[in-house]
Parts: sequence; structure tokens; C-alpha cells
Amino acid sequence: MTLKQFDCITCQVRNCSILDACDTETLAEISKQKKSKKIQKGERLFSEGDKILGICFIRKGFLKVELNGKQGRPLILRIAGRGAVFGHRATKKHQFHTNSATAVSEVQYCYIPYEVFEKIAGNSEVLKQQIINQYLEELELVEKKVLELAHKSVREKIAEALLLLADTYQYEEKNQSFKISLCRQDIADLVSTTKEQVSKVLKDFEKEGLIKYSAKKFNYLNTSKLSAMTKPLP
Repeated sequence: MTLKQFDCITCQVRNCSILDACDTETLAEISKQKKSKKIQKGERLFSEGDKILGICFIRKGFLKVELNGKQGRPLILRIAGRGAVFGHRATKKHQFHTNSATAVSEVQYCYIPYEVFEKIAGNSEVLKQQIINQYLEELELVEKKVLELAHKSVREKIAEALLLLADTYQYEEKNQSFKISLCRQDIADLVSTTKEQVSKVLKDFEKEGLIKYSAKKFNYLNTSKLSAMTKPLP
């Protein structure tokens, strides 16, 4: 099936991606060179150790970005949604993916070969700076996650994970509902605990009036109280 091609200049997803500040000439060139693709739930966009062949801009759907741990136990670094970019971290010395990205729903994305994207970026100071900014944001995310896993309690980590999911799935309290594509084990891998602990804490949160949920659907989150629970580390 041929997928619809989207023009970067008019695409609404561009507003939440590294292409947001680019000029029309750069966007037109990327539009000309890219292809629309999709993968199904459970498929991998790429695996840890794969050679980086191109840049992927996520248009629709969600992926879990993870590292392989001991005994095959993964650590989920983040949940990526619309506007996320992959493949931009390649250099001559770093040509392989350092993590894996697996679809947790159907994912539609735009793909452009790395050599082509590198040439376009070389002609755009704005795009080069956006890539650097993306590097720094991802580094800050990893540093923050290391501290949280080392110093925060299970309750605090799960509260943080719920806020992350709410942000990723664009939850608004007035709408009172959002459905995630993750199971309890995925949430456990996101905060480095067990699915039994996740289930227990979620039940505790519901008893305390912090959340209302059923299976993978969250009907309500008290985001202010959950935020208060996840105080920034000094």
C-alpha cells in the first residue's frame, strides 16, 4: 500500500519536531527526498547495534525506546510519540544505534537516507543547531533518569512515569481520559521495578484519589498531586 506523502512545510507535526525553526528551502528539500513508511505494533523501527541508515521523523503512534539489561531485562528510556526523531546521532565514529525502538501502536513515519539528510543539514545552520539541541535534551533526559532510578522511591518513580505518559499521550484533565499502549511490565521496565510493584502502587494511588483507571485506560490523573510527589532531586 502506498502511503500519502506529507509536505514538511504544511505538516502540523513539524511544530513539535527539530524541523520547526527551519526555513522553507530546507523543508522543501527534505520533503522532496523523504518517503512515508509505517510499522505495526510489536515491530522494531531499529534494534540496538543496527547501523544507522537514515533519519526517521515520527508522524503518528508511539514507540518504546529501550536498552537491553542483564538477563534480557530491558530498561525503557522513554516513550516517543509524534515529532520524535531517530538516526540524527550518527557520526563517522558512531554509526550504530545504541538502543532499540519498538512500536507499541501502529507507527507512521517519514524516512530520509542519512547521507542525504547530512548534506541538507550541512547547508542549514538552523537545522544543525536544532540537532545539537536535541542531543542536549536527550543527554539531560538520561542523566535525570539515572538519578531518579538511584534515589527515588518506587512510588515517586511510578508517579513520574504516569506524568510522562500523560504528557506523551497529551492528557488534559478536562477530557478525563487517555488510553496507553503499554502493559504493566512496560511501566515496570520504564522505572526499573516489577510489574507486581506497579500494580500495587497503582491500586494505592487509586485508593488515595490520585488516579482512576481500568486496564490500559486512565480516566483521571491528579497531575498536581502527582507532580508534588515527584520533587526534583537537588
